[in-house]
Amino acid sequence: MPYLGQKASKGGHADLIKNPDVEAFLKDCVYMREPSDSEGAAIASQFLPAPKGSELPACVVASDASPYSDPISNRFPSTQVGYVKVSLVAFDMNNFNGLIEAGSSLVDPFKVAAFHRDAQAVSFTLPGSNIRYKGAKTVKDGFRLAVYEQLSHDRTSFGREGITVKDTLLFIHGGKITIKKCPSCGGEGKPFEFDLTHEMIECPICSQIAYVTDCMRIHEQISDYGDNTAAITRFMNAAEHLLMATLIKTLVDSNITQLSSMAFIVDGPLALFGQPAKIHLPLMAFYHNVSSMVLAAGYAPPLLMGLQKEGQVMEHARSLDRFLKSGTYRVIDDDYRGQYISGGPAELDNFGHETYYGQDFILKTESGRIFTVGIPYPFPNKQDRSAFAKRKSDVSFYEAWLGRAFDLIRHLEFDLYESAVVPIALAHRHASISLVPGGMMLDLLTKQHMGSVR
Repeated sequence: MPYLGQKASKGGHADLIKNPDVEAFLKDCVYMREPSDSEGAAIASQFLPAPKGSELPACVVASDASPYSDPISNRFPSTQVGYVKVSLVAFDMNNFNGLIEAGSSLVDPFKVAAFHRDAQAVSFTLPGSNIRYKGAKTVKDGFRLAVYEQLSHDRTSFGREGITVKDTLLFIHGGKITIKKCPSCGGEGKPFEFDLTHEMIECPICSQIAYVTDCMRIHEQISDYGDNTAAITRFMNAAEHLLMATLIKTLVDSNITQLSSMAFIVDGPLALFGQPAKIHLPLMAFYHNVSSMVLAAGYAPPLLMGLQKEGQVMEHARSLDRFLKSGTYRVIDDDYRGQYISGGPAELDNFGHETYYGQDFILKTESGRIFTVGIPYPFPNKQDRSAFAKRKSDVSFYEAWLGRAFDLIRHLEFDLYESAVVPIALAHRHASISLVPGGMMLDLLTKQHMGSVR
């Protein structure tokens, strides 16, 4: 670790280059690589013609999120506040189709501006490194309180008396959440049993309050002295997925007919990682129940999908671009993932068993663009782990969604960014926090209200 302003040696790399142990280590690594011409052709032969749906959704909702961590002072760079912004963009497909005036190839800028005005951004502020929120005993306890407050706030609800993200968290767990250990002291006395009337429970051992949102376990990544930006990112990931579930739950309760004609797009895979990962199971069951409920009412189930911009699967898909025919797709089963993406043997024990609630597909549209599309698993649970690993990649289970998802991508894809669709690009524009001027303004805001001196 250098001193402030100290520069690295120009020859500091020489020892690594000359070290035979480093060379031996690198030779022993297995990794994803560019396919040869013969391998690429063999993989491309496994792709199938991409199906088409019957009709496009009437309304599309897309989400994206962005984190930012900010030191309160240049004198104390390790003392930080975390910001998270989740953006939801919704638009009527008739309005989207009317962006281009008849007889013209130009987009109406006033209609585009209307889409931006309809975007809803939900902002969260969290205590980061070395900050004890509201006089909490530790940084971790203050962080837990802040997470509970932020996810219980009315701004996370939709409608005048809508449910909040905290309410959704309870609902998808069946209205009851149990935590065995105290999130503050780690004591194992009587389990903490949360419901709608008991969202905060005092620990009989340490007298600290346990919150229903502690079940996400994000606080476990908090250190009283270290960098807590990773915990802020985990919070962002969970908040984005739970906000989308909150919107869908609100529509289930208020207008199931409208829900049937809607599509929802999440930026990234349908998965939760790190400490909040276990929430993926109740989310999976929730979306399966929603689809079953809408089908029972005589309507087509709503479309939910995740679109990945980057990551292993997208890197692999782009490496295949020159081999793939336009208008083709393939399901990414565990054997395929292990052989071509993970750089190792197939994960027979069900890839993503602890994290994923959706199946990935690679799509190359008729226009030649590559997408990685996630569709929720059409099952209520993952019982019989080995059997589930096979069932999840059976394309016949996804017939109600796959053609509609591909059609929507075909309709919304555009050239401004690689593998981009309009709603995700709009959502990212509203969710992203640029370093300048966005980050700079947050710096000023933090320093002003924390009362710090440069």
